[in-house]
Amino acid sequence: MDWNAPYLDHKIWILDHLEQLHCEPKEALVLLLIDLYNDLRQPIHHEEIAQKLGIDTDEVESLFLSLADKEYLRIAYQEGIIKFDIEGVYAQRLKQDPSQHRSLIEEFEAEFRRPLSSMEMERILQLGDEYEPRMVICALNEAAVYDKRNLNYIENILLSWRQKGLSVEEVESGKR
Repeated sequence: MDWNAPYLDHKIWILDHLEQLHCEPKEALVLLLIDLYNDLRQPIHHEEIAQKLGIDTDEVESLFLSLADKEYLRIAYQEGIIKFDIEGVYAQRLKQDPSQHRSLIEEFEAEFRRPLSSMEMERILQLGDEYEPRMVICALNEAAVYDKRNLNYIENILLSWRQKGLSVEEVESGKR
Protein backbone atom coordinates (compact mmCIF):
# COMPACT_ATOMS: atom_id res chain seq x y z
CA MET A 1 0.00 0.00 0.00
CA ASP A 2 1.33 3.39 -0.96
CA TRP A 3 0.57 6.27 1.42
CA ASN A 4 0.70 8.69 -1.52
CA ALA A 5 -1.62 6.67 -3.77
CA PRO A 6 -4.58 8.75 -4.97
CA TYR A 7 -7.10 6.17 -3.76
CA LEU A 8 -5.90 6.25 -0.14
CA ASP A 9 -7.83 8.66 2.07
CA HIS A 10 -5.39 9.55 4.85
CA LYS A 11 -8.10 10.82 7.19
CA ILE A 12 -10.00 7.53 7.01
CA TRP A 13 -6.77 5.58 7.40
CA ILE A 14 -5.79 7.59 10.49
CA LEU A 15 -9.23 7.18 12.07
CA ASP A 16 -9.23 3.46 11.25
CA HIS A 17 -5.83 2.99 12.95
CA LEU A 18 -6.19 5.31 15.95
CA GLU A 19 -5.81 2.57 18.55
CA GLN A 20 -2.54 1.43 16.96
CA LEU A 21 -1.13 4.93 16.65
CA HIS A 22 -1.28 5.60 20.40
CA CYS A 23 -2.13 9.27 19.90
CA GLU A 24 -3.75 11.55 22.41
CA PRO A 25 -7.10 12.88 21.15
CA LYS A 26 -5.70 16.34 20.42
CA GLU A 27 -2.73 14.82 18.58
CA ALA A 28 -5.12 12.84 16.38
CA LEU A 29 -7.13 15.99 15.66
CA VAL A 30 -3.95 17.85 14.72
CA LEU A 31 -2.98 15.05 12.32
CA LEU A 32 -6.43 15.17 10.73
CA LEU A 33 -6.30 18.96 10.40
CA ILE A 34 -2.82 18.86 8.88
CA ASP A 35 -4.00 16.29 6.35
CA LEU A 36 -7.05 18.39 5.54
CA TYR A 37 -4.96 21.53 5.02
CA ASN A 38 -2.47 19.58 2.91
CA ASP A 39 -5.32 18.22 0.75
CA LEU A 40 -6.68 21.73 0.30
CA ARG A 41 -3.14 23.05 -0.29
CA GLN A 42 -3.68 25.66 2.41
CA PRO A 43 -0.86 26.94 4.59
CA ILE A 44 -0.85 25.60 8.12
CA HIS A 45 -0.63 28.11 10.96
CA HIS A 46 -0.41 27.47 14.69
CA GLU A 47 -3.03 30.13 15.31
CA GLU A 48 -5.59 28.54 13.00
CA ILE A 49 -5.15 25.09 14.54
CA ALA A 50 -5.34 26.62 18.02
CA GLN A 51 -8.59 28.33 17.11
CA LYS A 52 -10.08 25.16 15.62
CA LEU A 53 -9.22 23.12 18.73
CA GLY A 54 -9.99 25.85 21.26
CA ILE A 55 -6.48 25.80 22.72
CA ASP A 56 -3.58 28.23 22.80
CA THR A 57 -0.69 28.32 20.33
CA ASP A 58 1.80 27.06 22.93
CA GLU A 59 -0.24 23.87 23.25
CA VAL A 60 -0.30 23.51 19.46
CA GLU A 61 3.49 23.79 19.44
CA SER A 62 3.64 21.16 22.17
CA LEU A 63 1.40 18.86 20.10
CA PHE A 64 3.63 19.36 17.04
CA LEU A 65 6.68 18.44 19.13
CA SER A 66 4.96 15.38 20.54
CA LEU A 67 3.97 14.19 17.06
CA ALA A 68 7.51 14.84 15.83
CA ASP A 69 8.93 12.82 18.76
CA LYS A 70 6.67 9.91 17.72
CA GLU A 71 8.04 10.39 14.18
CA TYR A 72 4.51 11.04 12.88
CA LEU A 73 5.20 14.62 11.81
CA ARG A 74 8.07 16.19 9.94
CA ILE A 75 8.18 19.94 9.46
CA ALA A 76 10.52 21.21 6.77
CA TYR A 77 11.21 24.52 5.08
CA GLN A 78 11.19 23.99 1.30
CA GLU A 79 10.99 26.44 -1.56
CA GLY A 80 10.16 29.32 0.75
CA ILE A 81 7.27 27.61 2.56
CA ILE A 82 6.86 25.39 5.60
CA LYS A 83 5.81 21.83 4.72
CA PHE A 84 3.99 19.60 7.21
CA ASP A 85 4.57 15.95 6.32
CA ILE A 86 2.59 13.29 8.21
CA GLU A 87 3.77 10.32 6.14
CA GLY A 88 5.49 9.13 9.33
CA VAL A 89 2.07 8.02 10.61
CA TYR A 90 1.96 5.35 7.93
CA ALA A 91 5.67 4.60 8.13
CA GLN A 92 5.36 3.85 11.86
CA ARG A 93 2.52 1.43 11.14
CA LEU A 94 4.70 -0.37 8.58
CA LYS A 95 7.51 -0.68 11.13
CA GLN A 96 5.07 -2.49 13.44
CA ASP A 97 3.96 -4.94 10.72
CA PRO A 98 6.28 -7.71 9.61
CA SER A 99 7.47 -7.18 6.04
CA GLN A 100 5.45 -10.25 5.07
CA HIS A 101 2.27 -8.30 5.65
CA ARG A 102 3.18 -5.74 3.06
CA SER A 103 3.72 -8.50 0.54
CA LEU A 104 0.37 -9.99 1.56
CA ILE A 105 -1.38 -6.72 0.70
CA GLU A 106 0.49 -6.54 -2.60
CA GLU A 107 -0.46 -10.14 -3.43
CA PHE A 108 -4.14 -9.46 -2.78
CA GLU A 109 -4.13 -6.23 -4.77
CA ALA A 110 -2.47 -8.00 -7.70
CA GLU A 111 -4.92 -10.91 -7.58
CA PHE A 112 -8.02 -8.77 -7.05
CA ARG A 113 -6.78 -6.42 -9.81
CA ARG A 114 -7.88 -3.32 -7.91
CA PRO A 115 -6.86 -1.21 -4.94
CA LEU A 116 -8.04 -2.63 -1.64
CA SER A 117 -10.14 -0.69 0.83
CA SER A 118 -8.64 0.06 4.23
CA MET A 119 -11.12 -2.41 5.77
CA GLU A 120 -9.95 -5.15 3.39
CA MET A 121 -6.31 -4.37 4.14
CA GLU A 122 -6.93 -4.57 7.88
CA ARG A 123 -8.76 -7.87 7.47
CA ILE A 124 -5.92 -9.29 5.37
CA LEU A 125 -3.40 -8.19 8.01
CA GLN A 126 -5.51 -9.95 10.64
CA LEU A 127 -5.53 -13.12 8.53
CA GLY A 128 -1.73 -12.81 8.26
CA ASP A 129 -1.54 -12.63 12.06
CA GLU A 130 -3.93 -15.53 12.61
CA TYR A 131 -2.49 -17.84 9.91
CA GLU A 132 0.92 -18.17 8.40
CA PRO A 133 1.20 -15.68 5.53
CA ARG A 134 2.16 -18.51 3.16
CA MET A 135 -1.10 -20.25 4.09
CA VAL A 136 -3.07 -17.07 3.35
CA ILE A 137 -1.39 -16.83 -0.08
CA CYS A 138 -2.31 -20.46 -0.76
CA ALA A 139 -5.95 -19.71 0.10
CA LEU A 140 -5.85 -16.65 -2.16
CA ASN A 141 -4.51 -18.82 -5.00
CA GLU A 142 -7.17 -21.47 -4.36
CA ALA A 143 -9.91 -18.82 -4.48
CA ALA A 144 -8.47 -17.49 -7.75
CA VAL A 145 -8.61 -20.95 -9.31
CA TYR A 146 -12.36 -21.02 -8.65
CA ASP A 147 -12.74 -17.34 -9.60
CA LYS A 148 -13.99 -16.51 -6.07
CA ARG A 149 -11.82 -13.51 -5.24
CA ASN A 150 -13.40 -12.34 -2.01
CA LEU A 151 -12.24 -12.33 1.57
CA ASN A 152 -15.15 -14.36 2.95
CA TYR A 153 -14.38 -17.22 0.57
CA ILE A 154 -10.67 -17.05 1.38
CA GLU A 155 -11.35 -17.03 5.11
CA ASN A 156 -13.62 -20.10 4.72
CA ILE A 157 -10.81 -21.92 2.90
CA LEU A 158 -8.44 -21.12 5.76
CA LEU A 159 -10.96 -22.29 8.36
CA SER A 160 -11.50 -25.52 6.45
CA TRP A 161 -7.78 -26.20 6.30
CA ARG A 162 -7.42 -25.44 10.00
CA GLN A 163 -10.26 -27.85 10.87
CA LYS A 164 -8.54 -30.55 8.80
CA GLY A 165 -5.29 -29.83 10.65
CA LEU A 166 -3.36 -29.15 7.46
CA SER A 167 0.07 -27.56 7.61
CA VAL A 168 1.39 -25.02 5.14
CA GLU A 169 3.64 -27.66 3.62
CA GLU A 170 0.69 -30.01 3.10
CA VAL A 171 -1.38 -27.29 1.47
CA GLU A 172 1.50 -26.20 -0.74
CA SER A 173 2.08 -29.78 -1.84
CA GLY A 174 -1.57 -30.08 -2.90
CA LYS A 175 -3.01 -32.07 -0.01
CA ARG A 176 -6.48 -30.80 0.72
